[in-house]
Amino acid sequence: MATFNKNELILDRVRSLAAHDLSTGELLYRLTSLEDPSLQCTSEGEEIADAIGSVITTLYRAKKATFSATNSLISLDLAAAQFGAKKEVANSGKKITDYAYEIISVAKGTEEATLKNKPSNDIKYIYSIANNEIGESYTAGSTASTTEFVINKETGKITLPTDFAKDADKKIYVEYEYETENAVRVSNKASEFPSSCSVVIYAYFKDKCNDGLTYSGKIICPKAKLNPEQVELALTSTGKHAFEFQMMKDYCDEENDELFSLIVSE
Repeated sequence: MATFNKNELILDRVRSLAAHDLSTGELLYRLTSLEDPSLQCTSEGEEIADAIGSVITTLYRAKKATFSATNSLISLDLAAAQFGAKKEVANSGKKITDYAYEIISVAKGTEEATLKNKPSNDIKYIYSIANNEIGESYTAGSTASTTEFVINKETGKITLPTDFAKDADKKIYVEYEYETENAVRVSNKASEFPSSCSVVIYAYFKDKCNDGLTYSGKIICPKAKLNPEQVELALTSTGKHAFEFQMMKDYCDEENDELFSLIVSE
């Protein structure tokens, strides 16, 4: 059997990135839509010169490596890692407080309106809608009046201000909080930053002489940390999610100073 020993290859594409917990090896998150991936290696050089300034040699130190790419889609898992947070996933035993607004149509002669969700906060104001704009505000009270409404937090039912829709159909605008078991949340706290992890970047290579042959490639980084210096989430339908990993040696492993390994296999 011939020895598998490839040199020049065509990079087909980087197919995915997997980040793992540094202590347990558990998968933290996975990215599958990577654009413009780049692996950069740098080091610092110091020229050693003789008495007349002629360079004898250059000593290099402080080798660094970074991997950067852009995820085609906004990733909540990646955002949480960049913020140094954990993505919270709600369930029946651990609900998340969400924020909502509703524009409710009120038919002529109607005295009540009902929210879609049970509010978890005290609703202090509701607003009329006039010509598709926010109009008059009304204040929560114990009894309905021309300027006050009443909210039942248990049912989400609003008793409207008296005579609110007496003569015509109207609309109200309401903002409120509610608890839900169908949500995820990522919080960016000023005191939290990314933790180190291990990273495996999976890629496909093609043979330069026969592009029908595909090889599996991996960049394996034992220790890396996301760079939080600039995190941008483009809040548009075509928005991308950029990130950068700084690769580093395990300072406590005196025998292994590996930044990363590149493996290509059949």
